[in-house]
Amino acid sequence: MPSPALWRHAKPSPWNPWLIGLTGLAGLWQWLGLGYALRQWGELAALSALPVLLLTPMHWGLIHESIHGQLRLKPRANERTGRALSLWLGLPYEIMRFGHLMHHRFTRQPYDQPDISPLLADAPLASRAGRWIGYQSRLLGGMWLSELFAPLITWVPAKRLPALAHRALGADPQDEDVRRRAVMFATDPVRRRRIQRDFVVLLVALGLALWAYGPWWPVFVATFVARGVWLSIADNLPHFGVALDEPARARNFHATALGRLLVLNHHLHRVHHQYPTAPWHLLPEIDTAQPTQGPVIAYWRAVLRQFAGPLPPSSLRADTVQASPVSQAAP
Repeated sequence: MPSPALWRHAKPSPWNPWLIGLTGLAGLWQWLGLGYALRQWGELAALSALPVLLLTPMHWGLIHESIHGQLRLKPRANERTGRALSLWLGLPYEIMRFGHLMHHRFTRQPYDQPDISPLLADAPLASRAGRWIGYQSRLLGGMWLSELFAPLITWVPAKRLPALAHRALGADPQDEDVRRRAVMFATDPVRRRRIQRDFVVLLVALGLALWAYGPWWPVFVATFVARGVWLSIADNLPHFGVALDEPARARNFHATALGRLLVLNHHLHRVHHQYPTAPWHLLPEIDTAQPTQGPVIAYWRAVLRQFAGPLPPSSLRADTVQASPVSQAAP
């Protein structure tokens, strides 16, 4: 068995330059090329947006590699490429990087449990319905929208950020360190300037895209939002209903060969949390050397089961999770 140190410090995948080119061209087509095609050939050209949508998880996967320093070998090139790819998805790279690394450090702490409802079973129907609608809205694009507009916090006066952190992240005492780090991040002048700059670039790019599409601008908006919906659905997918004492507080899933490529092997999300700096192409090797224990369901089934609604706090107990019908479902 290879040393875990070799997994943690391996070089980026040699396929990354090709995948960066593929997803970059797909993004360029979505933002500018498709607008021209629609003007020339009409609505049939809209079908060419389907491959762009299909590549969304791969696109995010490459940004994810950049966040962990595994997209390109040189740090500056790694960051610049990740920042450019983030633009195509409307994501603020600086905020995404901070939030994702915090997710790794504080996985499934109270602020990181969007699938758990704090409401009691006998709570008023209106409260439970509101929680259910809010959760479904988060899955269907709400998470992405919150990230899209997250750069606006850099224009909020620093003295108001602690109160904003309490509202956004909750007031649970376990999350005090999370809130403190978030305020420190949001008040850092260098990061604020970078985030503001990237947001202005995004607004200019959106203006150019809408101009390029002309009367077909609803097609661009539809593709832009559709990619955001997928990002929202996939965000908490490998942590849905995961108990606090499960390994790495994450799960692995089965996926087809095409699915594995499209998600860059992050159906093996437990492996990723155990070896967060291992590049995507090594995750199957690690999983083979250290097989996952317990039931493993199909990735597409994991996508669908989230829509059952928010779970009670009791689902965070390992014995409850293992006994649930969803966990025991066959691949």
